[in-house]
Amino acid sequence: MVGRRFAWVCGVTLALGMGATSAAHAQVRSQELRASEDPGEFYSAAMQKGDTYVLIGEQSLEDQKASVAVSGDGGATWEVHKTMATGRLVSGYMFDEKNGLVVGEAGTALTTDDGGASWEIRTTKVLTDLQGAFLLTPDKGWAVGANSTIVTTSNGGRSWQVLQGGQPSGEVGEGEIMLMGVHFFDEKNGLVAGAGTEGAILKTKDGGKTLETVYQNEDNFVDLVFSDPANGWAVGKYGLIVGTTDGGVTWEMLASPTEEDLWDIDVGAPGTLWISGDQGVVGYSTDAGASWVLVGLQMTIFETTKALTKPMRGIVADGAKAWASTEWGRVYYLELE
Repeated sequence: MVGRRFAWVCGVTLALGMGATSAAHAQVRSQELRASEDPGEFYSAAMQKGDTYVLIGEQSLEDQKASVAVSGDGGATWEVHKTMATGRLVSGYMFDEKNGLVVGEAGTALTTDDGGASWEIRTTKVLTDLQGAFLLTPDKGWAVGANSTIVTTSNGGRSWQVLQGGQPSGEVGEGEIMLMGVHFFDEKNGLVAGAGTEGAILKTKDGGKTLETVYQNEDNFVDLVFSDPANGWAVGKYGLIVGTTDGGVTWEMLASPTEEDLWDIDVGAPGTLWISGDQGVVGYSTDAGASWVLVGLQMTIFETTKALTKPMRGIVADGAKAWASTEWGRVYYLELE
């Protein structure tokens, strides 16, 4: 979930175009919810619960890069927390409207228990880049990352236990991979998705101490999400989308609306999924991933209208609504009608 290209943009407007699928699809209403005036402000992921929305990323022009932008009123107003730690932030998870965890470079982790109004820097005991996070409860959570790293907390991030990996580059073993997405069903059983010589989805039955590969693909995985204990999806490189209906025991390839790299997937209303990726890709499915519709965002720069082709790194969904984030700290709001 990385990428840096900065530009000044003026007069942004949005238009929507629907990708071709055989399934009937809903109309989409959208608006630009947030536009930054800071060319160094970049957010690579987003997380949301209720009216609490958090953008996760960096202030690229600062020495202390870690940054979040928080809205407690559904995007009407924002507060930016800058220079919280040296490494940029990459991913995170909101358990509810108060409790959240964000992670990033060099083992960086921060937690909030007041909806993002304040953040505490945590020591994870690892120096590897952390790429994914999950909270089972406000206290119990996991973070995963480079070199097959898995760490866990049982007290809301105040202390961490290293379960696997944690060694910096140059000290890794054969077969270790970049773990990107993580989901746990209970304190013992969970799944992670990652990238290596092949993409892999792996399961654990002991809380993350050991992993067993359950599915491999020639393309790498980037994100993983479940709507309930049975139904889940993972996305990755070159438009890769796979799904499971048995809690991750088996996986199958799903039709994809794009060949661009996909960076994020989230679940909205029952059967509704949203995806985001490179080249401005935003798409949705209302039939649990059987078919997809692309939403084409356009922008006008100096009276010239063209397709938005910046990477859409993060997307979060709530019912029929979704929020997609891209460079310059911009957020786009979309709603199925």
